[in-house]
Amino acid sequence: MSLRLQLIWLTTLVLLISLLLGGLLTYGYARSKVRAEMHAAMAVGQRMARNAIADAGLKPDPNRELRQLVADFDGDRHLHVFWLDDAGRRLASSELAPTPESVPDWLYRLLAGQPNIVRLSMPPSLQDKGTIELATDPRNEIGEAWEDVRLILAILGIFCGLALSLIFVAIGYALRPLHRLSAAFTKVGSGDYTERVAESGPLELSRLCQGFNRMLDRLSGMEARNLKLQEQLAAVQDEERADLARDLHDEVGPFLFAVGVDATMIKRFAENGRREEIVARSEAIREATEHMQKHIKAMLGRLRAGVLLDVGLDQAVENLVMFWRARQPDIAFSIHLPKQAIPRPLDEAVYRIIQESLSNAVRHGRPRRVEIKLDHDGDDVRVTICDDGAGFQPAQQKPGFGLSGMEERIKALGGTLSIRVREQGGVVVSARFPEKKTNGETEPEMLSPEFSV
Repeated sequence: MSLRLQLIWLTTLVLLISLLLGGLLTYGYARSKVRAEMHAAMAVGQRMARNAIADAGLKPDPNRELRQLVADFDGDRHLHVFWLDDAGRRLASSELAPTPESVPDWLYRLLAGQPNIVRLSMPPSLQDKGTIELATDPRNEIGEAWEDVRLILAILGIFCGLALSLIFVAIGYALRPLHRLSAAFTKVGSGDYTERVAESGPLELSRLCQGFNRMLDRLSGMEARNLKLQEQLAAVQDEERADLARDLHDEVGPFLFAVGVDATMIKRFAENGRREEIVARSEAIREATEHMQKHIKAMLGRLRAGVLLDVGLDQAVENLVMFWRARQPDIAFSIHLPKQAIPRPLDEAVYRIIQESLSNAVRHGRPRRVEIKLDHDGDDVRVTICDDGAGFQPAQQKPGFGLSGMEERIKALGGTLSIRVREQGGVVVSARFPEKKTNGETEPEMLSPEFSV
């Protein structure tokens, strides 16, 4: 059942209970009113009848006076008067006022109660004239009460109908934002984050709509960022594959070709019995193979994230630096790593920060010197990569996948990242992983005082 129907049913139940209570109160009021009217009518009727009987005893024709007494009550709304003889036969009776025919029998039985009958004794002069009997009849009074009840019920019915209609419309208007939210959630579930809902309606629902729109704004931003990261990741993967292909072609390909040539020559020398040439060619093959092993090992160090678990952070950084030294022999690399091991969750993050910083420095900064330093005092781990290259302009630099990846790794571990351009040239990349967040610290200058650009 919908919320609107639940509220309507609850309101209807409250109105029905109100009608029931109103009916009980009306019944009590009508019953007391009927009894009061019958009591008053009987009191007035007795007084009138006694006065008329006393006057009839003084008249020459008492029979005529007694009949007139009964006739005087014709048209009375509450009393029925009878003149009875000694045997109880009716000698004369009054006529009640016309009673409403619309009064239901159940209401009459509910309100009438037992009739009140009073017989008046005659004076000594009229002892042989029988007796006068007065009986109450509440039909007319009940008819009046019924008219009042019908009017009240009609008013209450109209009120309840209007109230339910207004409540139905008001609830529908108030809950309209929920219908919009439901439709918007359906679209969000299908991956459409462009839907927005109007921030209208009651205060609570308006705040709910505001929160929904803010959530969609964040989801849209995250979706756009994820798409951008995916595009950047694809570009980085393409670049990495191109680098690997170039390395294989430039570094490994020639040696493979040389090994093939040397193997062919060894076969020829063996046929000719030139043993000394065979030894020389075999040594050349060994040297070529050793050279290829070094290059392949360096390439594997770049590819394997799990290298840290095998050789440790120190050796992994050494392998990384060895890779770049082989390709950039003019750059002086300096490594300062602590003897104390850092927690394992930080190993890969530190390695990736160093890897990305070296890659950016070598490819874009054209430095002559790069320094890598890792400090660990038991509570804080700090890694800093400093170079003396061309640097970059932060305002003009567009964040790439590597920089975004570094930021996400550091934030996931509760750390902070700082990148700044040195006044004398070059870039300082510093990442800090504190157990307790600290503020107001700046990156130290690592390059020695005599070193300047």
